[in-house]
Amino acid sequence: MKPLRCLVAVLFLATSAPCLSADEATGLAAVQEKLEAELPEEALDAVEAILARSPDNAQALLLRSTARLMLGDRQGGRQDLQRALEADPKLRRAWLNRAALDVAEQRYDAALEAFVRAEKLDPTALDNHLNIGAVELLSGRLKPASERFAAYLEANPTNADAPYLVATNYALAGYAALALEHLRQAIGLDEVARLRARSDGNFESLVSDARYQQLLSVDRYRIPAEYYNDSNTFETPYDSADRRLLTAVIDTLQLARRPFDPRVEVTERWALLRGDLRIKVYNFGGKGLVQVSAPPDRFTPSEWRARTKELFEGIEERLLLANLRSK
Repeated sequence: MKPLRCLVAVLFLATSAPCLSADEATGLAAVQEKLEAELPEEALDAVEAILARSPDNAQALLLRSTARLMLGDRQGGRQDLQRALEADPKLRRAWLNRAALDVAEQRYDAALEAFVRAEKLDPTALDNHLNIGAVELLSGRLKPASERFAAYLEANPTNADAPYLVATNYALAGYAALALEHLRQAIGLDEVARLRARSDGNFESLVSDARYQQLLSVDRYRIPAEYYNDSNTFETPYDSADRRLLTAVIDTLQLARRPFDPRVEVTERWALLRGDLRIKVYNFGGKGLVQVSAPPDRFTPSEWRARTKELFEGIEERLLLANLRSK
């Protein structure tokens, strides 16, 4: 079984403690920057110099642990975590990182103990319920896991990441119905969750599930009444296999140097592009239809008219050229 999704990871970095001297804080900040830049070798060299002067510096030990873990030295990383906690048992990040290591090694009771210690150090932290719920689920305890997830969702009612992360945990644990229920909630809060799920290996077990495929194939988004909203029909229909209409849309955006997310959602019935415009391509009345929308604060009315004119005329031109080349 794959490890479940917690908010923590073994690469979480430390923050400078207020009791550090200015020189120590500057040195540790430099180490952290190297870790954030994914330069663990350089970070390790820099933190070794700090530890040579202050061998019991908990923050430095935590950063060296992170560098060693990034380099694949799990044993050295765990040893540094233990030393950091002995030097400062209130170092919450070290407890989180130790718990993540325990999860990776399937030491779930130890992971739960570490997460509980982290929770006691900061009872209001939003990650507590998700992390503990994930480990409870790994341990086969569905009821306490679900109670923790419910508390996590209650604290994050409008954040699509919350039900999405809960969904991944349920999916990895084999609870398909619960995973789909929470993924549906995430998509309802932000349709980008559907795009994320398409390439998320955590949902691999659901790929053959008809309910999952149905969830990914239906666009339930409703354009708010106050949004800009326009559409245009084209003689060339939308076809997920032929893709002439979709290609014309993409080419028009690229030629006009209009940025958009390259992760285009393509289904049998519709395709969706996202940028400063939301562009949906599908069929209506036997013709291809391109629907465009955007929040009201994104454009002035004149800018909106210019952008839609540019888009629709560009698509028509691209289609004309494509049809001429095919003759």
